[in-house]
Amino acid sequence: MGAFAAKLLNEDMSIERYACQFKSLQVEQAFLQSKFAQDKKIAQFLTCLIAVVTFLVTFFDKMIIQASFWPDIALFGRAVTISVCLLSAFGLGFIKTPRQLKPVIVVFMVFLFLNIQFMVVTYERNYILHMFFDVIILITFYFSTLLSLKLSLFLGVAYSVFAVIVIYSYKDISTHSFYVVILAHVAANLAGLIMAAQEHTMRRALFVRNTQLAQLAHEMKTQALKDALTQLPNRRAFDNAYEEYQRLAKQQQGEVKQVCVILADIDYFKRVNDTHGHEVGDVVLQRFSAFLTHSLRTSDDVYRFGGEEFVIVLPLCSVPDATVIINSMISRLNSEVCEVGELSLPIRASFGLTVMQEEPKKSVISRADAALYQAKEAGRNQLVIKL
Repeated sequence: MGAFAAKLLNEDMSIERYACQFKSLQVEQAFLQSKFAQDKKIAQFLTCLIAVVTFLVTFFDKMIIQASFWPDIALFGRAVTISVCLLSAFGLGFIKTPRQLKPVIVVFMVFLFLNIQFMVVTYERNYILHMFFDVIILITFYFSTLLSLKLSLFLGVAYSVFAVIVIYSYKDISTHSFYVVILAHVAANLAGLIMAAQEHTMRRALFVRNTQLAQLAHEMKTQALKDALTQLPNRRAFDNAYEEYQRLAKQQQGEVKQVCVILADIDYFKRVNDTHGHEVGDVVLQRFSAFLTHSLRTSDDVYRFGGEEFVIVLPLCSVPDATVIINSMISRLNSEVCEVGELSLPIRASFGLTVMQEEPKKSVISRADAALYQAKEAGRNQLVIKL
């Protein structure tokens, strides 16, 4: 998430005021993906809720909408509604992307709206109680934020216009009642629009904050595992990676290619610090770190272990191949000098190589350190192998 958060932060994460969505299409898609699982659960919950409420209202309401008031075709329509809701709740579980979810939600809402108006047309009485169901459904639809604000507004207004036309065409109601219906739909859309805009904006603002926090956490973790001077992974990073090295070492037991561990130490580094100062010493450390990094394979790792000591890990490398790599590095070090201002300083280093076994990291480092000590005792500027 950290690297992805960093990529997102390079995009425009501002929110369009009226559309209530990110100006950057990439950020908007990332946001939709982040809430995709939650949207599926909300959609499944709402479809199941509609099915349950439809069933209860149809058959158990003793005062308002009694089942005996509905013609058979209306009851059949209710049965279809319940079936479609339950099937939709089940089918939503198979949707894999936000792009797939959007048309499903649109189709379901259109079906629900048409089904409600079918109930209005087939209901025998002229009362307008169904208007309150329209209001509840519209506000719930807006507030769910399952669709964009613009699309929600389009569907909501289109439904209200259609519902008003149905009532005007099929119901014999007073002018006052008709005005109440219109007012209810206007109020429902207005309230739904305001709540939806607020909810869309708040969710995106929360997404921006969480993205920034994820990036900050990633940076803090990265800095904790990185040496500030050389920008190499530090000892803690080696400790974290050791379990993976152990897994490789276990797999490669008895094979030619193993996990080779080398402890490297800059020769006479204390003399550089004492003679030329710590600033020059820091430059030498940086140059040596860059030299190690550029001399190794892309699959190899190098860590600053502390002071002028470095740990090199060569995964899936035979001892002869590792010997060739290190001796080549020694040869190049002997042919180069480190230019620091007006100073021309030779950089020499000693290396101790061992092969990692199934063992604690203290053991493999101790063995590599013993090999390094032998290299120092034998005159420095060389490689010693201790298996």
